[in-house]
Amino acid sequence: MDIKCFHCGLDVPAGSHYQTTVLDKPHHFCCPGCLAVAESIVENGLEDYYHYRSEFAEKASENDEDILEKLSVFDDDLILSEFVGKNNNTHEIQLTISGINCAACGWLIEKQLSKLKGIVQVAVNVSARRAIVSWDSDLLQLSAILKHIENIGYHAKPFQPEQHEASYKQENQAFLKKLGLAGLMTMQVMMLNIGVFFDLFGHIDEQTKQYFNWVSLLLTTPVLLYSASGFYSGALRALKAKSVNMDVPVSLALSLTYLSSVLATFQNTGQTYFESLSMFVFLLLISRYLEHGARYKASQLSANMLEYMPTMANLVENKQVRPVLAKSLKSEQLVLVKAGDLVPIDGTIVDGQGQLDEALLTGEFELVSKTKGEKVYAGTVNQLGTLTIKVTSTLKHSVLNQINQLQSQALANKPKIAGIADRFSQYFVAVVLLISAITYLVWYQINPEEALWHMIAVLIATCPCALGLATPSALSCAVAHLNGKGILLKRADALEQISNVDWVAFDKTGTLTEGKFSLSQCVNNTDKRDEHWLQVAACLEQYSEHPIAKAFEDIQCPYPVVNFSTIIGKGI
Repeated sequence: MDIKCFHCGLDVPAGSHYQTTVLDKPHHFCCPGCLAVAESIVENGLEDYYHYRSEFAEKASENDEDILEKLSVFDDDLILSEFVGKNNNTHEIQLTISGINCAACGWLIEKQLSKLKGIVQVAVNVSARRAIVSWDSDLLQLSAILKHIENIGYHAKPFQPEQHEASYKQENQAFLKKLGLAGLMTMQVMMLNIGVFFDLFGHIDEQTKQYFNWVSLLLTTPVLLYSASGFYSGALRALKAKSVNMDVPVSLALSLTYLSSVLATFQNTGQTYFESLSMFVFLLLISRYLEHGARYKASQLSANMLEYMPTMANLVENKQVRPVLAKSLKSEQLVLVKAGDLVPIDGTIVDGQGQLDEALLTGEFELVSKTKGEKVYAGTVNQLGTLTIKVTSTLKHSVLNQINQLQSQALANKPKIAGIADRFSQYFVAVVLLISAITYLVWYQINPEEALWHMIAVLIATCPCALGLATPSALSCAVAHLNGKGILLKRADALEQISNVDWVAFDKTGTLTEGKFSLSQCVNNTDKRDEHWLQVAACLEQYSEHPIAKAFEDIQCPYPVVNFSTIIGKGI
């Protein structure tokens, strides 16, 4: 009998002597890497990981010394300045962590890192496979944090959007292949069975029906073996870990339906359900594909406000202006910002005056007049005037990037309702399996021929997909949607608490408006018609860049304008 590694689930080679006690029982391991990880987990009192996990971990690395030696490069000041945020002695970094398979993995990483002296906070986002770690730089180095994560079998490195994008595309292609095969085969099987169900070709003899059943079997088998493989692998990992997840009842229902239909085809008796099986796999894959895309889009929108993040800046050196990357700017450097340009960096105006749109930061759409000595912020827009700015902080430490970090924290800090859903879904699956077994036994006494199909109906209808998938997806999409509407959530659990709010007070009207001006009334105390004065105003406003000028765009301008000029703060 083959022995499986208790940590990663792979086969243990013959003659292997890697063994230790976990959860008061001796267990075998495939390599010294998995053994070392298990011993580390046990030594730190975190054995509950093996009790709560729903999937096996990735195979641990056997060349620990080489990997740990390479991690020391992350203590270099250049690396730290690129990826790490600083606030006095507290440093913060966002990490991409590979090897995370379930909520228990996130729990294990948080608990293990919390034991390190110097750790301030750890928040793991399991769905995005990312973690935000804050630590005291006087007590701990980044390489020590990464080494500690490696010691428990996971691989961490600073988050880079390009790698995250590549990972998503790879998973997306796999989803599309499985979904495409299931959809194509479902259409063929349904076409065959429509003829049988409605007898569209007149009387169909038994030999023809049997032929249709064999063709349906041939078309459905790839759907079960390939398209539905994700459900089976998820169910097997859960059962090997002595747990259950939502894939267990799905896999059980698919297997029973397929086997009973195969038996009916071979014996040429009873009803086949190949079309129902294919359709169920197809619809379930659609839901998971949509959930996968929605969660990715939500995490991208919330974690990376790329449309607002400046990329280029006009650096002033020796009275010469040259374009540079905004993230390369350093304190005390001078930057030129022309009318209509995005302010590339946080700084102080040393020359010029302008009117800036700071709606991104304040919610107010009314332009703010700025002059020498006043602060400006990255991501705002200079609508009028030319400014020379002295850089006061790098782009990584800008107010805009802090907003970005707040969004990451809002997604990483799991609300209570999500934690409850994760725990409840495990118990719910066990109850579903018990009820299905009872249903079969009861119907077997009533009508043995219908017992199997009633049990399968219970398995499919009560699958807790909504609990396991919808809750985290809804929270991620809600945070992203609010972000798109200009509402910043510092904590995801605010969505739970807002249901108890009775009334809300706003202290700024600009927060509630869109900043789009329109003409509502013309007050005229002269003998000339309103239309005349509106045309005069429209002629003047056509040369203005002020937001109010856009309200006059639809009015014709019959008069010439000469010697036009504007004064900041006073108008035309």
